[in-house]
Amino acid sequence: MSTPSTDSATLLALLVAERTAHAVTQAERDTARVLLQHTALERDAAKAKLQALLKRYFGRSSEKLDPNQLALAWAAVEADLALVTPPPPVVPVASKPRTPSVRRAQRLEDLPVLETILVDLPAAEKFAPDGSALLKIREEITDEVDYQPGKLFRRQIIRPVYASPRHAGEPKIADLPARVIAGGQVGPGLIAHVLLSKYADAIPLYRQEAMLQRLGPCFTRQAMGQWVEHGASLFQPVYRELQKIAAGSGYVQGDETPIRVLDPARPGAAREAWWWTFLAPGPGVVVFDFQLTRSHEPALAFLRRFRGVFQTDGYAGYLKALRLLPEAERTGIVHVNCMAHCRRYFVAALESGDERAAPFLAYLGALYAIEAELRDVTPEARAQTRATRSLAWLVPMEMALTRAATDLTILPQSNLFKAVSYARERWAELTRYAAPGYGHVHIDSNAVERTIRPSAVGKKNFLFVGHPDAGWRSAVLYSILGTCKLQGVNEWSYLTWALPRLAAATNHTAAAFTPQRFAQLPR
Repeated sequence: MSTPSTDSATLLALLVAERTAHAVTQAERDTARVLLQHTALERDAAKAKLQALLKRYFGRSSEKLDPNQLALAWAAVEADLALVTPPPPVVPVASKPRTPSVRRAQRLEDLPVLETILVDLPAAEKFAPDGSALLKIREEITDEVDYQPGKLFRRQIIRPVYASPRHAGEPKIADLPARVIAGGQVGPGLIAHVLLSKYADAIPLYRQEAMLQRLGPCFTRQAMGQWVEHGASLFQPVYRELQKIAAGSGYVQGDETPIRVLDPARPGAAREAWWWTFLAPGPGVVVFDFQLTRSHEPALAFLRRFRGVFQTDGYAGYLKALRLLPEAERTGIVHVNCMAHCRRYFVAALESGDERAAPFLAYLGALYAIEAELRDVTPEARAQTRATRSLAWLVPMEMALTRAATDLTILPQSNLFKAVSYARERWAELTRYAAPGYGHVHIDSNAVERTIRPSAVGKKNFLFVGHPDAGWRSAVLYSILGTCKLQGVNEWSYLTWALPRLAAATNHTAAAFTPQRFAQLPR
């Protein structure tokens, strides 16, 4: 029989051995649980990628093209190519002079005359050099095809011709008023219709050609392409004025969107170009800039003449542009990021099956609910409310992000890890909108994305720009029409008001015919 001391030692040894075995088993279970969690997260991440690929290739946003669609797209850019491709040399050939098309002339005459303008000489000029009164001998009639919603019509400009009954001096006639296209047979309403159809309604020129054929005379898409070129040229002084207004506004949102362009330097394939967009919410101005690069240069060119708050997404090109600015210029710019882009990362994490993204979306939902309440208040009142109510949500959200960054169960390849990293790396810029003195700054840059939507719809119909040299026209006209929408003015009314005035303006006066000035006119 063993002694009590020996029995106690044996029991203690057995207890220690059992606890050690239990600890090892528990550690193995914990390791297995972590491995299972990692495996589940990897499976969810792979599933999310598969769903994204399926949506990309088989969803509504699929960009897969068939040959027939490419043929239509090519027809849409023939007008662009015709404007920038030099015509072949003409070899003189002895031939009969070409007579005007009887069919076209008849169709022009078939249009109703809805407007007649009399342009007469002043009474003081109706005298011959010998002092005798001039007699009206005939009328010079200039026809102009114009457009009213739903129909084409003719406008006749009638100019009486006067001559001396004694044949003293040459006959006299008043000068034609300034016209949008000098020597052309098209009025401002028809040009405005083509511009609006192409850049506001995203209707390519080849479709407009077929639509106008049903209304009267046949205008080719090459001719309409020349109208677009001329209209964009007239609006260039206004476009430069909008650039000045945006650069001096003190608060600008920036974004960029891709567009395909046909480049003769790269035959057989389209290359990628970019519309850089700068929106000034205060004065209500948007400026598009067509560039063949997505590098930092376009943003840098804009920032060189800008001082104030510059709000963008997390694209690294904006950061590089800010770093390349001289110190004196960089200190005058405050960079703010977009909270909507941050939210999209957490939405992607939740859609991948990771429910740990839900609390972060709850924080962001509370922040956006506050912004919805403050939509119509003054910037001062908005800043005061943000300093209390918004910060009450931002502080715990930052703490939750810090805890998530040290959570070993969040895999670096997971969408949740990407969302957390994106938010923490840009937290100062994301939350700057809630700082004192920034009540005029939006919580996100969705406003500039909304101004890009017409161009996004357009590029789905056009597919690509016909030539690199034609991209500036889109930039000018999207800027004009986008600013009209921000100003709350009717685009049709503005274009028909501005085009004749720009045709008669000089380089010094053309910049005055902005959508802002039109919005201030008495109605």
